[in-house]
Amino acid sequence: MKNRRFSYFKRLFLFCILIGFIPVITLGYFSYSKSSQLLLDKAHRSDMEMVEQTQLRFEQKLKMVDNAQAQITNSPLLIDAMEQALDKDDYLAYEKLMQTLYRQQLYEFGLSDVYLVNFNKNWILSSAGKESLQESKLGSTFTEYANKGKLFFWTALKSPFFEKPNLRVWNTAIVKTIPINSFSPLGLLIAVLPSQELNKMIPKGSGSESGDMYVLDEHHQIIAGRNPEWIGKDLSNEAYMETIKLANREADQFETDNHTYEITYRQSNYNGWIYVAKTNINEITKESKAIGWVTIFICLLVCILIFIVSFEGTRRLYGPVRKLYDLVLKSPDMPRFSKRNDEFYWIEKNMHVLMGKESRYRQQLRDFFVHKLLQGAVSAKEIADRIESNELESWKRMRVICVRIDTLEGTNYTDRDRDLLLFAILNIAGELIPEQLRLNPVVINDLQVTLLGDYSELPEASKAEIYEWAAAIQNSVEQYLHLNISMGISCLFMEMSEAPKAFKEAKEALSYSVRLGQQSILFLEDMKPEGTDPSVTYPQQVVNELMDHIKLMDEAGSYRLLDEFMAIITRKAISQQEFQLVLLRLLVDITRLVQEMGGTLYDMGLQDKEMVNEILALKSTKEIVGWLQHTMIRPLMNYIDKSRETLYTRISDQMLAIIDQEYDSPLSLESCAARLNYHPEYISRVFRKETGFVFSDYLSRHRLQMAKKFLIETNMTITEISEKMRYNNPQNFIRYFRKLEGITPKQYRELSLMRK
Repeated sequence: MKNRRFSYFKRLFLFCILIGFIPVITLGYFSYSKSSQLLLDKAHRSDMEMVEQTQLRFEQKLKMVDNAQAQITNSPLLIDAMEQALDKDDYLAYEKLMQTLYRQQLYEFGLSDVYLVNFNKNWILSSAGKESLQESKLGSTFTEYANKGKLFFWTALKSPFFEKPNLRVWNTAIVKTIPINSFSPLGLLIAVLPSQELNKMIPKGSGSESGDMYVLDEHHQIIAGRNPEWIGKDLSNEAYMETIKLANREADQFETDNHTYEITYRQSNYNGWIYVAKTNINEITKESKAIGWVTIFICLLVCILIFIVSFEGTRRLYGPVRKLYDLVLKSPDMPRFSKRNDEFYWIEKNMHVLMGKESRYRQQLRDFFVHKLLQGAVSAKEIADRIESNELESWKRMRVICVRIDTLEGTNYTDRDRDLLLFAILNIAGELIPEQLRLNPVVINDLQVTLLGDYSELPEASKAEIYEWAAAIQNSVEQYLHLNISMGISCLFMEMSEAPKAFKEAKEALSYSVRLGQQSILFLEDMKPEGTDPSVTYPQQVVNELMDHIKLMDEAGSYRLLDEFMAIITRKAISQQEFQLVLLRLLVDITRLVQEMGGTLYDMGLQDKEMVNEILALKSTKEIVGWLQHTMIRPLMNYIDKSRETLYTRISDQMLAIIDQEYDSPLSLESCAARLNYHPEYISRVFRKETGFVFSDYLSRHRLQMAKKFLIETNMTITEISEKMRYNNPQNFIRYFRKLEGITPKQYRELSLMRK
């Protein structure tokens, strides 16, 4: 119990901690999550605004260039120039065209160069002057532009660097056809906007801080960005570009690369360019992580404070519980080890044990009081005090009921079950009789005793009610326990101090069930006889005949006379004490007969029996008769028979010796009786009892055996043998021999010789 894994203290402490920790942790988590989400939302809005502003700046710039180019494209100067070869004869036109191209390269436009292409006359004008279209490095590129079938468009152009003509760099160009609405142009006006100029319009920022931002043309090629080295790079194969294509939206935000980057984009309706901001989410959440660490630190401090306060508070709250639990552990009813570790469990269990003990002790005290009351050990003052304190009812009339089990024969019970059966009867009585009409039923020796009371003014009504309760108990015992019981009920008494006398009366009433049979409900006032007839109190004549039949070893006659004796004394109006005295007198007469026959109780095996107590404890006439038969009469007859057996054996042995020695002489029963000094009829009966044969039959059989011996062992004739066996003629011998052996003496001799 001491090394338990959990206890109420730990559970209470854990509960207090959880009450404090859960709100703090929840609040901290909510604060961190909310701040992180706010930062992300702010970053999302910032990226979206930045992309939108960048788009606006770009399109403002591009539209200014577009409008400027549109004005000169429609001018008569450029249209007329498409018909001129610009040789020395067209010097003035050449100068005007060059001035027009120079004017396009204003600072506010930021154009690095402007190309005027004439496909029919095969020339190109630029800030570098006139050159042949076919010889120009950009001639093939310009030809492709003309074949696209577009009136104007923006595109990425890899043109010579103005400071280093041999170095070609990526720039952005706007291409317009001349005439402006012709799909088969005579020429092109191409204004080149340097990538450096476009890059200036992209918001500055370090890649490690704000991520990347770039502008893609309609072919997903970078035309401007924070990283100049990426200009001209094709991003068509990037995964997020596929997402942008499938989304088909003007603007959107989404995460990519396993939530590592956030893509913010806007697609221009003006020229199809895509403005993309790629932001590292980890960079955005750096600030929220710092907030998270601060939140964790604060929550940790608060949790430590909660831990200390909870521990101290739990210790104070647990103190009384611990003291009570320590007292419980000292109880002898508590197990030394158990898997159940909750203190309140054991406190509750101990309380149940104590309450159960208290209930049992109260029950035992009430039972003990009833025992003392019935035995006369309770004073009248104590009874009055208990009645005054409402511990006892103040009944007007009372009776005592004694219940006894008639017999266990024919049931599934043994004597070992008797006590349990009495307690079962006690419980039945307690269930059937209302508590306010009885004291606690108790068991005294082999009786179940209940003191009943009532408030009735009429004795007859009280008797009828008592009989109903007794009958209900008897029926319930028979129904549930399958037992027969008899019940003795005392006379009415008014004072509880008379309970001992009533108890004796109930036992006396119950004793009458010996004569009245099983399942009796007996009121003592109904059992007491009004008078007795002394002349028939003890049937001496029947007893004398019983003794004679015992001497003659007539078992059936003895049992018949015993039944007659019991019938006489049970139907006479005598008290139970007189009935018991008659039984004891019969017992004395039988014992006297034992002594007259020269025997003792030891010879009958009765030296260890308490015969008086046993016969008085019997509960029915049947049991008394059975006890007298098996305990007294039959052993006495066995003793008489055994004493005579020795004499019979001696007489029989003497007669057998005479027959064996003198079989060939004229023997007779009378001669043997004369020689043994006994009456012939007596020795005949003795001989027949010992051998199972009458004298003459046994003698004839013995002579036959001797004749068979002579036939085998001698050469005597059959006539000689028959004469020796005392037969009058051989024919009588032969007939008797054939009758017993199935063959003649001659055949017997021949068969014996053949066997040899």
